[in-house]
Amino acid sequence: MINIFKLLNIGSAVLSIFLMIGCDSIDDAPILDPTNPDTPDTPPVAEVVLEEAKLSAFPLFGITAIKTEIIDPEIVENKETKFGEINITVAAETSLDAISAMITSKELNLSKFSITPGNDIKLSYVDGKTNLYTINNATDDKEELLHYTVSITKEAVIVPETLELTSFKFEKSKNPNLPNDIEIARTVENLANDKIYLFVPVGTDFTNLVPTITYTGTTLHYHEGPLRSSVEKIYTENTSMNFKYPNSILLEIKNKNNDKSKTINVIVDVINPLKIEETFFDVYLSDGVLRADHVIQWTNQGNHLLEYGKEYTQENQDPVGIHYLFDFYTTMPSGGLAPGDSDHIVAAIDFPLDHPQGVYKTTAVFYPRIKDNAEIDDLLEPARMDVIAHFVW
Repeated sequence: MINIFKLLNIGSAVLSIFLMIGCDSIDDAPILDPTNPDTPDTPPVAEVVLEEAKLSAFPLFGITAIKTEIIDPEIVENKETKFGEINITVAAETSLDAISAMITSKELNLSKFSITPGNDIKLSYVDGKTNLYTINNATDDKEELLHYTVSITKEAVIVPETLELTSFKFEKSKNPNLPNDIEIARTVENLANDKIYLFVPVGTDFTNLVPTITYTGTTLHYHEGPLRSSVEKIYTENTSMNFKYPNSILLEIKNKNNDKSKTINVIVDVINPLKIEETFFDVYLSDGVLRADHVIQWTNQGNHLLEYGKEYTQENQDPVGIHYLFDFYTTMPSGGLAPGDSDHIVAAIDFPLDHPQGVYKTTAVFYPRIKDNAEIDDLLEPARMDVIAHFVW
């Protein structure tokens, strides 16, 4: 009987130990998913917030963008409904081939997200080509979250607006008193103002000339009037301008921003502005008279102040080499001879006492200059005066 109780006590102890071990094992065992008892139930994964996956910038490797415009993808209820856009402008000299991104943790939280193509992939944007970049879940590269269409274009090269006078003329159809169309005889370029010169016939009415003008630029203005009190006006196709001295005409071509301009002085005159009233005279020296002075008037028949050009010369001498017999003294106001005004020349014929008798001929040539316009001296026709001296006893 005693042995039976001992066996019962030993069995109870063993059972208690077994139950204790069994309870510990049950506590440590995983809780089975009731919908799938064959797999353990893992803790739920937090939902990805797509707003956090947006790019804050899109730098390029080795290229500094002039401008970067990021249009975020559209997200509705944490789902992408429209791809985003990244539009980048780079310098005009940049090659659009083999360009790679340089995305770091500053632009994207790389602990949560990844981006493809990666920074090691070089792509082409030549001829307007675009490339698609995808933001993925960092733990599952196959889960595409957001997309950006990337375009890269070169900065437009700003070509300065050309300001140029391409044509200026007086057409006979608009100026019926002219014998023909009158075009620019010479253009002189200067740092300040360019100059153009046109020559019309003597007797032209300078107060009413209609120019035909073509130019490159946005608008054409002109300043009309005396130099220091001219009035600015806008040129139109049939604009009549007053070129009569003392008026001046200054063209001004302006650009579209009205902050740059090109100016051109228009000088309209005649090709032969100096008129000698007596182009021929002869003089007799006899009975011991060795010298004679003859006064001749000259007049400015042009449209600007005249001054002396180069020194007068003699030509057509007969016999040759008698220039010393003739001398010519010219007078002109210090400020220039005004249009319509006159002054005079003194022709002095002086024979030495023992000079042979005979008939002596020469032509005096006088060279006018439009005041402050020496650049066109060679275009102006000189004034000539023929002189015959009869030296007899």
